[in-house]
Amino acid sequence: MDKSNFFKRYLIGKFVVFCLLAIAVLIIREIFVENLKYFIGGLMLLYGIEQLIIDLILNKQEYPKNTNNYLGFINLVLGMTLILANISFEGVCIIWATWSILRECIEIKESVIEIKNLPISIISGIESIVIIVFSVILIVNPTEHHALIHTFLLAAELILNPLVFLVDEFYKTKHE
Repeated sequence: MDKSNFFKRYLIGKFVVFCLLAIAVLIIREIFVENLKYFIGGLMLLYGIEQLIIDLILNKQEYPKNTNNYLGFINLVLGMTLILANISFEGVCIIWATWSILRECIEIKESVIEIKNLPISIISGIESIVIIVFSVILIVNPTEHHALIHTFLLAAELILNPLVFLVDEFYKTKHE
């Protein structure tokens, strides 16, 4: 299997699915926040499964050594914990915000590594910084109001995350 073609098709599919998820989050914002632990837990599970599957397909030889595998397992454990545990709304907000900060720190690191593709790195870095700032606000004041604001960030992230990787992949292909 050609990893490059697989990855491009995967990114296009992910972009479409995540755009649909973003639209759904925006349409049902109030329901989303009312059932936050299930939606965020499910999203963590989705991210964890995605990381593990992609790592297994693209990095078979590095599987035991690749740190993304550990992040996939962490996402799975956090997702299951949120869904199954009796956690208060404030606790869910704090876990969600902390999870967002951790993921965005990883994205900032990747943006710095991929700095040769400057416009994409800048967009990704700015998006990460904005999400980190609003996540800190959500940790400090975990209210329904801030959770509703965070849904806009989630929708933007669901669209931008696969889009940045998709544009980066096409940029790499064009400049090879």
